[in-house]
Amino acid sequence: GFMSLGKKFSFAIFNPNAKHLFKEYKQLDLSCETEDDIESWKAAFLRAGVYPDKGNQDDDGTMSSDMGAMDPMMERQVETIRNLVDSYIGIVSKTIKDQVPKSIMFLLVYQLKDFISTE
Repeated sequence: GFMSLGKKFSFAIFNPNAKHLFKEYKQLDLSCETEDDIESWKAAFLRAGVYPDKGNQDDDGTMSSDMGAMDPMMERQVETIRNLVDSYIGIVSKTIKDQVPKSIMFLLVYQLKDFISTE
């Protein structure tokens, strides 16, 4: 399921059975720039079979679990989402590792150029 995390444009993905979702994480927090992006992500997760937590409660106030064991189709969809998120994290990490040194060098050269031109 997923849930909204307040007024920010973010939401969380979690396993209602309290199992780990990704590596050692039980919940994955995602955020976007706009509310439209959030709705787009939610729609994509709905198409993949990840549904919002409806907060089903019994009369005594405890959460009820109607899921039981996951069906094979749901397991494949969860594994696909895990792979996509893992791939996305890898791409972001590689991009940051690539861009940070370039940005630092650009700033150093730019400031050095300004310093030399003022001398």
